[in-house]
Amino acid sequence: MCFSSWSVTFLEKKPCGLCKSGYLKGLSCFLESRGTKPHTMKMVSLRILCLCVALWCCYLSSVEGQASSNQGPKNAAQDAIKSGEKILKEHKKQIQEFREKGVDKKGKSFKDKHSIVQQTLKDAEHLADLGLISIEVVRSLIQKNGMSLSEILSNKDIQDEFEAQFCPERRSCDKEKNSPYRSVNGSCNNLIHPSWGAAITPQPRYQAPQYGDGFNSPRSNGKDGSPLPSPRKISNTLFRAPGNCSGTDYTRSLMVMAWGQFIDHDIVATPATQGDGVPITCCGDEVKDREDCFPIPIPDDDPHFTDSCMEFVRSAPAPTGDGCQAGAREQINQLTSFLDGGMVYGDSEKQWVELTDSVSGNMLTSDGDLLPSGGECELSNEDDFCPLAGDHRVNVVPSLGGNHLMFVREHNRIARELRKVRKDWDARTLFLETRKIIGALIQQVTYGEFLPSILSDKDLDKYNLRLQKTGYSSNYNSSINPGAKNVFSAAAFRFGHSLIPPKMAYILYDYMSRLGSTPTESTLLDPHLLITQSGRRVSDLARFVVNSNSMKMDNHFEDAIRDHLFEDAHGHGFDLTALNLQRARDHGIPPYNAWRKWCNLPVATTFSTMPDISEENKANFAKVYNDVDDIDVYAGGVAETPIDGAAVGPLFSCIIGNQFRDFKDGDRYWYERSGVEGFSKVQLREIQKVKLSKIVCENLGVDPIQADVFHVPTPSNSWEECDSLPGIDFSAWRGRSRK
Repeated sequence: MCFSSWSVTFLEKKPCGLCKSGYLKGLSCFLESRGTKPHTMKMVSLRILCLCVALWCCYLSSVEGQASSNQGPKNAAQDAIKSGEKILKEHKKQIQEFREKGVDKKGKSFKDKHSIVQQTLKDAEHLADLGLISIEVVRSLIQKNGMSLSEILSNKDIQDEFEAQFCPERRSCDKEKNSPYRSVNGSCNNLIHPSWGAAITPQPRYQAPQYGDGFNSPRSNGKDGSPLPSPRKISNTLFRAPGNCSGTDYTRSLMVMAWGQFIDHDIVATPATQGDGVPITCCGDEVKDREDCFPIPIPDDDPHFTDSCMEFVRSAPAPTGDGCQAGAREQINQLTSFLDGGMVYGDSEKQWVELTDSVSGNMLTSDGDLLPSGGECELSNEDDFCPLAGDHRVNVVPSLGGNHLMFVREHNRIARELRKVRKDWDARTLFLETRKIIGALIQQVTYGEFLPSILSDKDLDKYNLRLQKTGYSSNYNSSINPGAKNVFSAAAFRFGHSLIPPKMAYILYDYMSRLGSTPTESTLLDPHLLITQSGRRVSDLARFVVNSNSMKMDNHFEDAIRDHLFEDAHGHGFDLTALNLQRARDHGIPPYNAWRKWCNLPVATTFSTMPDISEENKANFAKVYNDVDDIDVYAGGVAETPIDGAAVGPLFSCIIGNQFRDFKDGDRYWYERSGVEGFSKVQLREIQKVKLSKIVCENLGVDPIQADVFHVPTPSNSWEECDSLPGIDFSAWRGRSRK
């Protein structure tokens, strides 16, 4: 019978999850009618009719759901892929419509400047398309087939179908197996896992992502379910420097910041979603709830910004694993994750052709022995040009461009020396061997000088970051994924933003006179300080970098970073610290306490008991967050008190230490290795003599110079003549053998 006590209990307490609107309407009607005394047969009939409608709808939905659940995983995957491809087409159509309406457009705004930094390389667009399909595959399988994310990830039929559709051919590493030179894009460094560390691959993780919906939407809610505080509110409370002046580090030089940025651009570049090559708009009524956007709310009482919304475009999506599996949203690394000099040469054959002279094996230069033109920047002087380099961010700040120029000049200097002892080498071999040496020098400077300037001696030992004193290294481990992990690139290695100085300037040869002092925000994307007067001020700029004090690593940031980043003529700009917080949420990066636990560090249960945090910062955290478990990893990491002898606190020391261990021990071409991938013993000994000070003085004209350029000159780190600093004797390359 349709009307029974069992039916009432079932409908009220255990409704079928597959029932649709007809069931709900019928149930609502029935429950309302129960409260009415049935004076007439008409009311009784209505009650019975309502309940029967509900049960019938539930039955139909159950049959439909049963049919769906009986569908094989392969067929379900095929249907989900079709749905994903349809969504991709609709997305591209929407992008086109926004552009045609003028919502997304190119111009001279702050968004255009920022898009230069976040641009999507052509080769990465295909992976981003697959990422969007992957997200819709997961969504479809969860909603239509009732599967969980873990079931999708572990289902072989589903993953095989996705791979067959989008990755039908696997990379062979036969050519690279015995090659003395890295591949241009980093593939086949690991012969078992060819994509590990390669360019245009998903960024791996140390911990599973924590997305709002489990697989795609940003982390937006706290432990109690309420929205997380606006990153701009956190920035105003936690990151504003007292008196708008951040502290000075009296031992380290600005080269710590400049080198950190230089190598960061060697190992990771995360593209943002773009609309047919133009910046996407995320603020305004016409783009409300746009899928590609995650705008930052600006508080009503903000001390600088008058708008209510700060632009923020989500990072382009990628499938999981090696890019051939359906799963939670991942992000793309457009670069190789190896310290291989990719920011000098690029990570594609196309870039090699653009940047090198195929006749000589040299890197191309322009008048004044500067970088070639052809890059992207914002010129303030009509006589200037936009330098071109292996990484598109070369012009972000002049100090970064100076390091790019230094290694292009060093490449050409080494190539000239090799040409003297290896007249039998053709231009290609000369280029590849020089590139190999440049990569070795970058690794040596990073591990021998840069990391000791930011990590404690204890952590250098703990994470096996010391260089060999003699002989070869045997630490290579093919089971280590060297890829730049998501938390490293989206949070931990961004600690360097705290080191950015308020001004850039020149220091003259007397090492005392300072000229051309310019607010740092005015130098963003403007290479004028580097290239003016055909490069005649290069040595003055380099002298400023190696002789000026770094800013202290803390949670106090210059206004140039918080209020004026890429600011346009209308006063619109970004807050870099707010962007960093939002980026980690966009990537589903777990919060601060989750990483403290991962690093085996004490985890706070209340704001007042937070370890490694000052009393002032504990109070500030309590002002903006509802719970200690809500704290963003970037906010917590930069607020920690640095470890003795280190520039960063315990958490970032842990993440950075783990990552640089992976870069080294997961690199088959690590420069200290024996065999065809490395150097002969005599060649390695020659490379091991060199410090960054020698490279700076020989190529940028800073002479004399202190031996350790990561620390300002002191009596124990005094200036030395360039000729007295050890360099490479290239006669070690005269013979053919690598034994």
